[in-house]
Amino acid sequence: MKFPMKKGTKTLAAAIVILLAAATFTAQSKNAKTAETFTNPLIGSQDSADPWMFYHRGYYYLTATFDPEGGVWLRRSKTLGGFETGEQKKIYDAPATGLRSKQIWAPEIHRLGKRWYLYVTASDGTDENHRIYVFESKADDPWSEYDFKGKVFDPANEEWAIDATVLRDKKGRLYMLWCGHVPKNGNGIYIAPLSDPWTLSGKRVLIAQADHDWERVRYPINEAPQILERDGKTFVIYSASDTGTPDYALGMLTLSAGGDPLDPKAWKKSPQPVFAQISGADGAVYGPGHNGFFKSPDGREDWIVYHGKETGEYTYRGRRARAQKFTWNADGTPNFGRPVPAGKPLPKPSGEK
Repeated sequence: MKFPMKKGTKTLAAAIVILLAAATFTAQSKNAKTAETFTNPLIGSQDSADPWMFYHRGYYYLTATFDPEGGVWLRRSKTLGGFETGEQKKIYDAPATGLRSKQIWAPEIHRLGKRWYLYVTASDGTDENHRIYVFESKADDPWSEYDFKGKVFDPANEEWAIDATVLRDKKGRLYMLWCGHVPKNGNGIYIAPLSDPWTLSGKRVLIAQADHDWERVRYPINEAPQILERDGKTFVIYSASDTGTPDYALGMLTLSAGGDPLDPKAWKKSPQPVFAQISGADGAVYGPGHNGFFKSPDGREDWIVYHGKETGEYTYRGRRARAQKFTWNADGTPNFGRPVPAGKPLPKPSGEK
């Protein structure tokens, strides 16, 4: 037996259907929008200072100073916004004691030939004993196991060293850049040739030290050098001032055309920072620095990864990895723009599926 539906009941039912459809469409649109964007920091639940990132065969890989008293962890994710729940594994398990057991900082992973090399700073708990150590992957895969290769040191000066990175010039020659003590002027950036990924084959050369006021906040420091190359130009992007200050910022060295990387006169320093703190109604990012660079999955976009804080207080806590796209100026120099505050949606890298 059928009961006739009154006109008012039909109208109410139609309205409910329309509202449910609208809610479903809104949810789908929101999910689609979320899938097309990400927000900083990349990992909100854990400090991740000194980040290093690259994209390889369908995955973003991220390492940082995650576990300074325990070792080195490597994370990977198929999306830039997926590191919070992505895979992770420990690729260096530090011993309980010894010169590689404590203060484990600034890991980087470079593919040199058919192996991947992990460069890391470590000590026995005394800062003055910090040195650079190298590990080699067992396979041509960054996610493989790593074997210890050795300590990197200058044959003429076995001294304090942190924040190593690698430069390969147009002729395939390798160089290491790192941060070391500068007599009577804090810490600066050195370079030396490499005969293989873990052996320096010549004396170190100082190419940058803290010359400007913005590089000398709390302590004169030039550190964390990073290589950036495009159209035959070579830049070193470095960090300046004490990393605990809100004034920690990025500076830039430019190698002269055809210049010898081992010639200090071949490097020209920009007088002002190229990436620095911001604060305003939309949010704040303090102490942006210790960066790295990576390409989008399709290779069309250039991205910077760096750590930043949301507090202007002097502290080493709260430094977390962030990423954003950057562009290039007409003169061929990079334009990093301004740090993007936490929580602001950013378009995902091009080619990301």
